[in-house]
Amino acid sequence: MKTLALTLTLLASGPALLAQTTVEVSSLRFSDGIHPTYSFVFEGTDVKYVESYWRDELKRISGDVSNKKEVIAAAALLPQISADTVRVLVKAEQRKGSPLLTAHVAILTTAGWVGPASEQRIHDAAKAYVQQHSTALRRQLAQQELTDAEKGLARLRTDLANLQREKERAESSIEKSRQRAAEAVNEQQEARQRRDELAPRIDAQRQEVTESPGDEASKELNSLLKQQTRAQDDERKALETERAMKKKEEELVLAIKKNVEDQARKQEAITRQETLVNSLREKLSAIH
Repeated sequence: MKTLALTLTLLASGPALLAQTTVEVSSLRFSDGIHPTYSFVFEGTDVKYVESYWRDELKRISGDVSNKKEVIAAAALLPQISADTVRVLVKAEQRKGSPLLTAHVAILTTAGWVGPASEQRIHDAAKAYVQQHSTALRRQLAQQELTDAEKGLARLRTDLANLQREKERAESSIEKSRQRAAEAVNEQQEARQRRDELAPRIDAQRQEVTESPGDEASKELNSLLKQQTRAQDDERKALETERAMKKKEEELVLAIKKNVEDQARKQEAITRQETLVNSLREKLSAIH
């Protein structure tokens, strides 16, 4: 099948490009000559698909079906057309780049090739037979188009839901980042307070070590200096955390802005896809 983009093009192009709905009488050159045919024009498919459909259908009524230059069913049983077995030839033609394809069906009975010159009953039966299967194939193609479009719509809706969840997570992360930044500010204040409280004690201990040197005095000074270093490190780390949280918040704000824009574009795509799905549903329901 062709892509959904082709379907959109066909739907937008109007009746001029749309396939027919009834079988027409025509003729076509097959490998063994030119024969009258019953033809049907399809859209949004290809030669391989149409001929494969007919090959499968003909296998139901004939034990000898080949597919070389065209699909040929020898000794096919079509009692509505002939009491004897018949020979059925099917060939699909499509011009390069064309969205339309014409399928030709030729039927040979013991009285000759069936066509407008045949007995009216036989001609009508042959036409009805080709109409029946052409309509079935049209419905099959339309159903596949609709199924593909519905799957595409489901994917778009899933994408939108994912974007909405990502936005919620980002908003939650912003709140957590603000809370962590506030905590880091408090940690800085606490570290500075410890550092400030240690400063006079360190000065006093240094004075004691100078006036009365000894191991205990030196150990106490070293302990106080270590506490001062830890307080300075804690203040520095808390400051880095505050800056990191603020930077993260800025990045998340930008991410949310982009997310909102992405959601808007995705919603537009969903609207277009919903229009396509509705059009294809109408198209399918109109095929009888």
